[in-house]
Amino acid sequence: METIEKISDILNRCAGIIAGTILVFMILLTMGNIVLRRVWVPIRGTYEIMGFAGAVITALAMGLTQKKREHIHVDILVSRFPRRVKTAVFAVNNGLCTIFFLVAAWFVGRRGMTLLETGEVSETLRMVYYPFAFVVAFGCFLLAAMLFIDLLKLFFQKDSK
Repeated sequence: METIEKISDILNRCAGIIAGTILVFMILLTMGNIVLRRVWVPIRGTYEIMGFAGAVITALAMGLTQKKREHIHVDILVSRFPRRVKTAVFAVNNGLCTIFFLVAAWFVGRRGMTLLETGEVSETLRMVYYPFAFVVAFGCFLLAAMLFIDLLKLFFQKDSK
C-alpha cells in the first residue's frame, strides 16, 4: 500500500508542477494578447490555446486536489452519522467515484485514439487534438487512483474516519 501511495504521490506532484507551469504560460499568453491587441496585432489562436490549456490544467490537478482534500464536499447530513455509517458512506462514494473516473479515463483515452487515427486538428492553429485527450485521460486515471487509495485507507488504517 505504501508503495502505491508513494508512486501516486510522485505522479500527482509531477502533474501539479506541469499544471502550474501551464497556468503561468496561460497568464503570460493572456497578458501578451492584451498588450498586443492595443497595437492591433492580437495573438492568433489564443482562444484555442486557452481552451486546451484549461482542460489540461483541470485534468492534471484533480488527483493532487483529492490528495490534499481540497475538493468541495458538503457533509451537513453525513457529519451527524455514527462513525461506522460515515465510513460506509465514504467507502461507497469513493468506490463509485473510482469506477466513474476509470471509465472516464477509458473513454477519453479511446477518443484520443480516434483523434490520433483520424488526424483531426483544431480550426485556427491546426494543432492536433489527441495529445490533449490523452493528458485528460491520464488526469482522470490519477484521480481514480487517488480515490482508490483513499478507499483502501478507509479499511486498512486504524485512524480512518
